[in-house]
Amino acid sequence: MSFFSIFDFIIDDLTAQILLFSFILMFPLGLFLAEKFFISKIKVVISLIVALYFSYVFARIFHAFLDNTNTYRDLIVNSNWFGILRFFFHPYAGGIMFYGSMVGTLLGGALLYPMFRRNKAEYLRSLDLLIICFAFTAMFSRLADFASGDSYGFPFDSAFSLVYTPESSAARQLVQRGLLEAGMFTPPLFPTQPIMVAAKIIIFFVLLLKSFRDQKKVPLSYIALYFVIYCPYRFCIDFLRWDRAAYFLGLTTSQWLSIIFAAWAVYYYKVLYPKFKAKYCK
Repeated sequence: MSFFSIFDFIIDDLTAQILLFSFILMFPLGLFLAEKFFISKIKVVISLIVALYFSYVFARIFHAFLDNTNTYRDLIVNSNWFGILRFFFHPYAGGIMFYGSMVGTLLGGALLYPMFRRNKAEYLRSLDLLIICFAFTAMFSRLADFASGDSYGFPFDSAFSLVYTPESSAARQLVQRGLLEAGMFTPPLFPTQPIMVAAKIIIFFVLLLKSFRDQKKVPLSYIALYFVIYCPYRFCIDFLRWDRAAYFLGLTTSQWLSIIFAAWAVYYYKVLYPKFKAKYCK
């Protein structure tokens, strides 16, 4: 029985329990940030609900089409249309992609523009609020990976290496890849997961402290700051991972997306930031 057994009547998977726990805590955080971003609490709650579900759905879509997976292809080949719908829309199922989750969060918030009644400043601030809440749940997402043994590193024998049990996700994937015999512990692996958890914690608190410091919040500056920190880190950490991923020209999908989003952040600070600051922070 896991320490999240209070949720066992809903879901019995530890990874999903951790994520559900983070989703529950996200709403008090959003309500707390509502005053700092000058957004009504009702709008914040609606934004979080919509962004949360879009986050999950797009995490599944990105996983299906951009990660190295054959799950959705098997469903299509077998004409399992109910399975296809469940694969993309059923909550708390395994198989998600972090960048897809982030895109879904922002897209869900983007669709709520009519709710802000053409108040563009408030609308753009809501996207910054959402990225902070996303960073909060991302910490727990990586903890869930750690708990399940996912996102593991390459073979690395040191005092800091991690060895996973035969029941872990890491061991099961290595068995499927023909790199490990069933029932065996994994070899010592590079501790990518603790690094990834630490990175997510740092990103969240940097954004949170920025919200305390900024009296006048430049729209989209929190999203840009998130990319400035996350993209270089993600680009580098993927070289140390050994779990399955889709590659193109020697780089993973997430590394290519890191390049794209980092380029947007540079464009934001060079072009958009001065304009937004002059227009919305007088």
